[in-house]
Amino acid sequence: MELALYHPVHGYYTGQVSSIGRRGDFSTAVTISDSLVRSIAAWVKAEAKELSMPVAQIIELGGGNGRLAAGIIRSFRPWESVRYQIVEISTTLRQTQEQELRGRMVRWTGSVEIALTNAAGTAILISNEFVDAFPCRRFELVAGGWREIFLVLQNNLWTEERVEPAGLPQSSIFGVHFGDGQRVETFHSYRNWLRNLDRHFRKGSMLTIDYGGSPDEIYHRRPAGTMRAFLRHQRIGGMEIYLRPGRQDLTADVNFSDLRIWGEELGLQTIQLITQAEFIRRWSKPKSKTQKLADIFVADQSGMGSAFKVLHQRRV
Repeated sequence: MELALYHPVHGYYTGQVSSIGRRGDFSTAVTISDSLVRSIAAWVKAEAKELSMPVAQIIELGGGNGRLAAGIIRSFRPWESVRYQIVEISTTLRQTQEQELRGRMVRWTGSVEIALTNAAGTAILISNEFVDAFPCRRFELVAGGWREIFLVLQNNLWTEERVEPAGLPQSSIFGVHFGDGQRVETFHSYRNWLRNLDRHFRKGSMLTIDYGGSPDEIYHRRPAGTMRAFLRHQRIGGMEIYLRPGRQDLTADVNFSDLRIWGEELGLQTIQLITQAEFIRRWSKPKSKTQKLADIFVADQSGMGSAFKVLHQRRV
């Protein structure tokens, strides 16, 4: 998965993805509606005030098509100080962002460590569908316990192999009762990334938005797990996720219980974990009394609004 997504030449994010939204392989709430952008912008300004930041140091993790950055920067008035950085590893997406943000004071970096160093360790970090882009490990419960799913190349085709792990990674998922055959995913690579970030993060807040929830929510009636691919807005499952490596997105639902626990282990205070719908209702002020269908869609409590969660963590 790491090779398929991040190989320097052939990886999906590093070399192949050209657009996010209608013309790409998938859309995000930011590309669909402005209501989430307005909500995040309002939250950022309130959080900068809460943290008593004379200059709002903002770091966006993965800039998408640049619309979120444009909306946040636009919300600051000329006399309000803001410094905006985008951590982006995709050259094609960075070009898209540069076009969207032409004329605005934005700095691009290739790593969060550099961005935090530029901000002297104090910043507000925001991400939208960032964690789900990390490589995950997959496990299946069998009669003898958990087995990790590996891949074997046979006759130019990938086949799965279940291997008894030397030890299970730390995850709340393994404390849940499942029936035999259940498959699960763990974002242990994100935990390693968070540990590395912790060494550079002195003070500030993190806002993490992604699809997922608790283990019970994620795997309810999903015995095959949540791993899937996206190609031209088509959801792909089963063994077909192993086809077209580097030419389709690979993703899985995020276990927010793990994110909360891993953050608290590093001293990050959990301020709030709510649905995207709740977040939008609290922070977004509609531009007009008549809501657009797109705004309704991303805040729909029975759909996208509840499928996506918003985690607010803080270090003071």
